[in-house]
Amino acid sequence: MSSYQIWRYTSRPADKKGFTLVEIAIVLVIVGLIIGTLAPLMMSMIKRDKLKSGRQTVQRARDEIIGYAMINGGSLPALTNLAHRQDPWGNQLFLITAPALSSSTSVCSVNATTTPMMSVILYGASGGGACSTGNIVSNVACIVASKGPDYNRQISTISGGQVGILDYGCSGDLYPADNSGVPSNRPFDDIYEYISLEELKARVCQPSSNSTSSSGP
Repeated sequence: MSSYQIWRYTSRPADKKGFTLVEIAIVLVIVGLIIGTLAPLMMSMIKRDKLKSGRQTVQRARDEIIGYAMINGGSLPALTNLAHRQDPWGNQLFLITAPALSSSTSVCSVNATTTPMMSVILYGASGGGACSTGNIVSNVACIVASKGPDYNRQISTISGGQVGILDYGCSGDLYPADNSGVPSNRPFDDIYEYISLEELKARVCQPSSNSTSSSGP
């Protein structure tokens, strides 16, 4: 091989492999478009999953309250007695119990006619868009609830034997002590379940074995 051929062989540029800057830029633009399209969908899915999980947590806590009463002579639990007491946003649930049942009193020994329970006032949207007093649910034994995705409680405390709850679609705050700097006129998003005294008595209290039949011979 001549010296010219050796020079020509060694000085030949190697085949270049890889992307050019233009190709890399195009790929980045495509990736950005995909992320920009999918990110809102993923965030929406995550939000829906957490809301579903929050509802399930509150429902399970409700079932645990009934189960606790069944094995404890009709007494209602404290929040610390519940296994499901933390929502998917990392906050503790809150429990509101009728004052007549807050001192280990059995629901089986309570007569709603002579011992008033709690009432829930459901504030629904009126024709003008404002949320005014709507339905009143009487003889409520307890309420278990989550603060929801905004981390702030909006259900009121018990006052005069009544608890205020906004309807979904309403904006406002019936518990301003917990708004933590967020706007007070925000959509209601607490997740709640209430249990009536009648349901508890039907599920928990067994008829006396000494009762006599009122039927004829």
